Amino acid sequence: MRTRRLVSALALTALAGTATLFGPGSAGPAYADSSTPLPADHITDTVVDGVHQRVFMSAPNSDSVLVADYDGKLVGQIPGEQGASGLALSEDSGTLYVGLSKGEAIAAIDTGSLTETARYATGTGNQPSTPVVTGGKVWFSFYGSRGGGIGAVDLSGAEPVVTTDEVPAYAWYNAPLLAASPAAPGTLVAGEVGSSPATVAVYDVASGHPVEKAKVWNPGDGSSTTSNLRDMAVAADGENVVVASGAPYKQQVFKLSDLSPNGSYPTNPYPNAVAVAPDGTVAAGIDGYYEDDIYLFTPGAASAYRTYEVKGTANATLATRGLEWAPDGSRLFAITGAGTALQLKVLTEAAKADSQLTAEAPATAPSGPPLTVSGTLTAKLPYAGGTSVEVTRTGPAGGSAVPLGSATVAADGTFEVTDRPRGEGEVTYTVTYGGDARHTSATATATVQLTRR
Repeated sequence: MRTRRLVSALALTALAGTATLFGPGSAGPAYADSSTPLPADHITDTVVDGVHQRVFMSAPNSDSVLVADYDGKLVGQIPGEQGASGLALSEDSGTLYVGLSKGEAIAAIDTGSLTETARYATGTGNQPSTPVVTGGKVWFSFYGSRGGGIGAVDLSGAEPVVTTDEVPAYAWYNAPLLAASPAAPGTLVAGEVGSSPATVAVYDVASGHPVEKAKVWNPGDGSSTTSNLRDMAVAADGENVVVASGAPYKQQVFKLSDLSPNGSYPTNPYPNAVAVAPDGTVAAGIDGYYEDDIYLFTPGAASAYRTYEVKGTANATLATRGLEWAPDGSRLFAITGAGTALQLKVLTEAAKADSQLTAEAPATAPSGPPLTVSGTLTAKLPYAGGTSVEVTRTGPAGGSAVPLGSATVAADGTFEVTDRPRGEGEVTYTVTYGGDARHTSATATATVQLTRR
């Protein structure tokens, strides 16, 4: 028999305290990576609201949700969210759904006012974990008297309806981790957290109830055990799911159709986070003390185009499920550290590969005859055809830089420009690449000592 609970949203703001505001809620553009200490000893989940440019972080031990702007500055804290666990945004980003593991409910928070507007009870003893939005409902995982389960909140009618028997009893040992994406509407992915080997399942929820498409114990190519699943994200193509588990030491990719292996993103011990940008860029994270912590990949790439080493905290590691992209891909947010040393890091150029620029010129040259300044512009991501660098000359008697125009970069990354400097003394050529959406800016210089002819 399907359990149905009608829940009224009236007067529910009394269930939670008023949000504490730390400052303005809007943010201008950030031009450099930043780090902000967090007033929490554990962050369970992070979501990013692109409409209001806010970052929401669940802090279960303080029964609250932290709120930061796009620069990482804390702008609010929503109290009274008992055991705040997983987070999910409505399709219009107007509502934040919070799994309350100690409150036995799913809370709904207005993302503009940062106040709780409704609370949907999940039943006595049912401790909700991860909410996601897909197929017209808010789906959530929970742990209860029948083991791990999956429920749903249907908000389509005059009154909200909560169901808690969407999968058979004991279908999961614990509350599974859930994942969904607008790229795969009506698809719900579930994974057993912390077990070895892990189990992953895909459900079709387009009908309003889960229909199991695939469920695999120990998914993978058989070469190693998929153990200690820690994070999942649906790929931007809507056809795959990327899984981070403690082993193997790579973020594995599985087809949503049948969970068969479909590639991987090689990292290091021990994978614990994954986030996918709208353009398909994959951010893969690990819990490692000695290796880089964050790896950035273009879709299907065999190697990372950029990596980050997490620094600046006493326990400088990436938190589990600690990565999340801004919806426009403009920056990557990372939760780092442990205990009282947690930080929110804002990586403003994560979508960009580092540009490597060189400039060469003769060490000495006579005044008057032409000389050639050459160099290379390279990166782990290709440049568009027609990319150019700007060249200026300063000297030999100081003064302002003289623009020499642009030099087009050839397909092999080389460029050159010819100049006829006059005078005696040191001349400096400065080559500048301004950067683009996928490449950082770069500058290189070459110095020539001019002599009399």
